[in-house]
Amino acid sequence: MKYASYRNIFRMYEYIQPFLKYSLPLEENLPAKHVLVIAPHQDDESIGCGGTVIKHVNTGGKAEMVFCTSGEEKRMYETEQAVKILGAKTNHFLQFEIRSLYSNTSKLAERFTELFDKIKPEIIFLPFMIDNHQDHIAVSKAFVKANKKKKINSLVYAYSVWTTMIPNVVVDISQQWERKKQAIECYKTQTEGRDYITMASSVSKYWAVVKGNNIQYCESFFKATAGEYISLVKKVF
Repeated sequence: MKYASYRNIFRMYEYIQPFLKYSLPLEENLPAKHVLVIAPHQDDESIGCGGTVIKHVNTGGKAEMVFCTSGEEKRMYETEQAVKILGAKTNHFLQFEIRSLYSNTSKLAERFTELFDKIKPEIIFLPFMIDNHQDHIAVSKAFVKANKKKKINSLVYAYSVWTTMIPNVVVDISQQWERKKQAIECYKTQTEGRDYITMASSVSKYWAVVKGNNIQYCESFFKATAGEYISLVKKVF
């Protein structure tokens, strides 16, 4: 199975309940300095958490990017331009083929273990466990396997791209939206076929309305310790 089944989705709703609060918390600043963003594809980082990364770097934080799959030369150039806008100084390209991650979770886990040991990130951004793309789901599965090799002690901020989720924290990116938009626009090879700007804008506006307080744009996340997130993935899948 390469996608989340109804059974996985029902389990997810059941098991995330203890993490949810009636009033959705607004997080002004990330609670650590060094963050690592795992993007299955080159553009997921900008769509899923670009505004939060920009905000974090602007306040003195450090961000590194891990791109699990790599595209053609033009897309590599687009990535270089996008991460400059986001403010990431270091990028890691794992060079897996697109749509190959699900069948290579063990190899992906090995690469994660190497990177986590070297970088020692305090916060890891990654796609939410049921984000509806086989490569995105594979990242969470590989994350679980990586923890078996060496315990992961980071905080996890899971983001969504292809499937809406129930977050337990949001970040106001109203002042960062235009730069996030610019980062997404760098990916001309991807935006030619899909309007990712409207997609990201619509989701961000929705959660801003949910939060209120005259916020215009919010990025939403499922926040947990690595141990809590790994336990959830095991229960859901």
